[in-house]
Amino acid sequence: MKKIDTVIFDLDQTLLDKNQSLLSFANYQYEKFSLGRFIPDKQQFIEKFSKLNNIVMPKEEVYEKLLDIFNIEKNLYTELLDDLNNNFHLHSVGFPGLHEMLNSLKCEGYKLGIITNGRDFYQRNKISALGISDYFSEIVTSGAISIKKPDHTIFQIALKNLESLSERSVFIGDSLKSDVIPAKELGMYAILKSKDVSYKEPDAICDSLMEIPKIINRLSGK
Repeated sequence: MKKIDTVIFDLDQTLLDKNQSLLSFANYQYEKFSLGRFIPDKQQFIEKFSKLNNIVMPKEEVYEKLLDIFNIEKNLYTELLDDLNNNFHLHSVGFPGLHEMLNSLKCEGYKLGIITNGRDFYQRNKISALGISDYFSEIVTSGAISIKKPDHTIFQIALKNLESLSERSVFIGDSLKSDVIPAKELGMYAILKSKDVSYKEPDAICDSLMEIPKIINRLSGK
């Protein structure tokens, strides 16, 4: 068994609690733009906003759908979209134990990276807002290179930039299709962040970030 020296993470729903971040931002936009004029039930807006933002589609299309569903004034489209682009990161919520886990791995000497699908500025703003940028030697976004997970190439770019071998690296993410399977196909270890422990593909499954350092040490034979 070769010793692991590199740990690479997905961002959304792995390090960033995307669901809580969406709830916070939707509540903020509802109040800021007085959307109660169009949608008396705030919870209805929050739920639809969160649902649409968990579907892979351009943010422009998300707001087009929201305006159509709730009959929101069309002249608010640009303001709402610009507000999302400029301020969503201010509502970023990390999962419990985020800093403690990253600090533990950094102190143990692991090289750390992120591979994330999304617009470059948007993803980097979230990472910065979480206060975790300095932990990482490499951050690769699909928006910057026009290649998305699960394409092997985006993983290979990160590994090359980190000067790391796949067989000595572990990838941690919340998606079997986009994270675990391509990582395994490239010869990496893979940890699935999930409450469901029934999956067979990952090398390990956990839902708590604080479990990750000991899992990596175990996979590495320490």
